[in-house]
This record gives sequence, C-alpha cells and structure tokens, in this order.
Amino acid sequence: MATDCNCNGQDIMILTCSGASREGGLANQAAVEMTKEGFGELFCLAGIATGKSGLVQSAKDTEQIIVLDGCETACARTILENAGVPVKEHIIVSQLAIQKDGGRSLSLEDAVPGDVAAVKYAARLTLKLPVKIVFDSPKPLSPAEQAMSKLLGGKCC
Repeated sequence: MATDCNCNGQDIMILTCSGASREGGLANQAAVEMTKEGFGELFCLAGIATGKSGLVQSAKDTEQIIVLDGCETACARTILENAGVPVKEHIIVSQLAIQKDGGRSLSLEDAVPGDVAAVKYAARLTLKLPVKIVFDSPKPLSPAEQAMSKLLGGKCC
C-alpha cells in the first residue's frame, strides 16, 4: 500500500501512549510509520511527562498535535493536559473498527494487516488532511469494489 498525505510532516507532532496492550502497540506502530512516511514527527511523551521544560514548550509551540492512545484510559492525553498542552486531535485506538483482543496479547503478529492502516487513516481524517491510499490488488476488482474505488477517486481496493 502506498500513501501520500500531501502534508508537511514537520508541522505535526505525534504523541502516543503505547500502553501494555496490542492496541497500544498499534498506536505506536502507526506513529512510527507515519513519521517514516513524512506525515509528522514522533515526539517524546515520556519527556513531557517528566516535565522537561524544553519538551513541554516544544509541544505547546506546535500548531498541530495528534495524540494516539491505545485505550480509553487515555494516558497520553492526560499527560499533555497535566503539562498544560492543549489536546485537540485525539484518537483512541481501541474505539476504532479494528480486531480487539481484550488485552490478552502484546504482540502485533496476530493483528489484522489493515489495523495499523486504520489508525493512520483515522489520524489523517482527524487532522482533515487529504488522504490518498492505493491498495495493491492481486485480483480484478468486483463491481462493488469498482464502485467504491470510483467514489474514492480511483484509489481503493
């Protein structure tokens, strides 16, 4: 799958609480991939939590921050709020349409291949950025997939 968000990644800070769950791992993996793709820059949440003034100020000075929490406990959001950093864009991975494991596994090996993509897609939508996703399809598209592709500008399925 190729992605192109047509955005300047230097202007977006990505903060994630990886947590002790597969959903937390998905949040972290999505943040790493988004950074590699130029969508934004992964930033040190632990440094903000410890009150490192330079890190806290950097977060306060950044126009766009996206917070990815693995679960509803929302540790990343809470850390930022406690540091006085406003949180506008917040995603809770366990609330997305992904396969849940109930906290039984920390491994991403059993994750559905599209789960990380779903987190990245949610991040792009949250920031109201253009999304261009091209899926490599090993088989011809069905009529339903063709219709979906047409709705999404030919970049589907």
